[in-house]
Amino acid sequence: MSPTDAKKTPHPFIYFILFLPFGATSGFVAVTIGHFAARAGFSDGAIAAMVAMNTLPHTWKFLWAPIVDTLWNGRGWYISANLLSSVAIMAMGLVPITQENLELLTAIIFVNGLATTFVGMCTESLMAHLTPLSDRGRAASFSQAGNVGGSLVGGIALTIAEHTQRAYVPAFVVGAALLACSGALLTMPAPPKTKPEGLRKAFRDVFDDIWSVLASRSGIFAVVLCFMPIGAGGAANLFAAMASDWKASVEVVGFSNGFGSGIGAIAGCLVGGRISDAINRKSAYAVAGVALAVFTFGMAMGPRTPLSYAFFVLLYNFGIGLCYSTFCAFVLEIIGKGAAATKYNIFASLANIPIYAMGRFDGYVSDHHGRTAMLWVDGGAGAVGAALLVLFAILLKPGTGTKPQTSTLPEHA
Repeated sequence: MSPTDAKKTPHPFIYFILFLPFGATSGFVAVTIGHFAARAGFSDGAIAAMVAMNTLPHTWKFLWAPIVDTLWNGRGWYISANLLSSVAIMAMGLVPITQENLELLTAIIFVNGLATTFVGMCTESLMAHLTPLSDRGRAASFSQAGNVGGSLVGGIALTIAEHTQRAYVPAFVVGAALLACSGALLTMPAPPKTKPEGLRKAFRDVFDDIWSVLASRSGIFAVVLCFMPIGAGGAANLFAAMASDWKASVEVVGFSNGFGSGIGAIAGCLVGGRISDAINRKSAYAVAGVALAVFTFGMAMGPRTPLSYAFFVLLYNFGIGLCYSTFCAFVLEIIGKGAAATKYNIFASLANIPIYAMGRFDGYVSDHHGRTAMLWVDGGAGAVGAALLVLFAILLKPGTGTKPQTSTLPEHA
């Protein structure tokens, strides 16, 4: 890389900042809104459904991924989407968390989820255009940290809420902070301009590329993998709501589901990456799924104490990190080159279907059969998914593919 190129190449930490709103809004909804919804008497099912609406748009985001690549530019899309997301977060602070406002809150959360699909795709697009091949690994690592580390914001917002009488303050602080992340774009060179005819060509190229992947045995296996409830993490949507069963204080809830879960998930991602490089990537993903299931069973059987709550919430998020990174490694092995960003979003979108479904189902089980049963079901689903993954691997015997040269992120609601 020439000195001129070096000056134009953003430092990878920039992608941590740009990706932070993507993960932070999920943390705010699950931890902060979820906690106060539980205080307001919302059922676990209602809370799970509300939180899941933040994930729902991510199950279809591949449909508009080519638009981001061809119309306008990544900088414009990012600023607009992050502005909409920040306004949605602030709006949540202005709406009292009551049963009467459930539908309104759910609608605002959905809008936020839709906006963050663009935030994620735009950041990935900027990385692809502005990062040389030799630096893409580091850039992807920082962006992934921004995603899984975003849950820290939920804990911080909850702590702020406990020290102010004004309900809107946490939402406004978080919204303003995330909006400021757009300022990182000022340090970056302008991305390449797209051609007016790019949209039609992009769709044609994308569909050709998609077919070449899906028609292969490895592609079929990848689709099957996406529908497995491995690493769905549905129980995490209810951790703030169920804290009272473990007699956990607000401080313990805020730490465990905020700072602690962020650190745990980041650590899990790093360990998962090591495992993926050490063994077969299909096996690595199955191992991660089994590990998360074991952690969930441990929480179901463990003592109902604040210390146990904090320990297993951190361990559960560590397991989610394992699943995230092993999922990334396997899918990147399958998609190859070409329209890589859009192809990845297809698999990531499909993978969000079981995440959304398990979030809703866990809430239903918790309401009708109790929280301990919910943990057993959540862990059992992951274990069964891992077993089915191994079975399909034996039946389909897909090719080994090529070793991925970079890393990217699946979505976590």
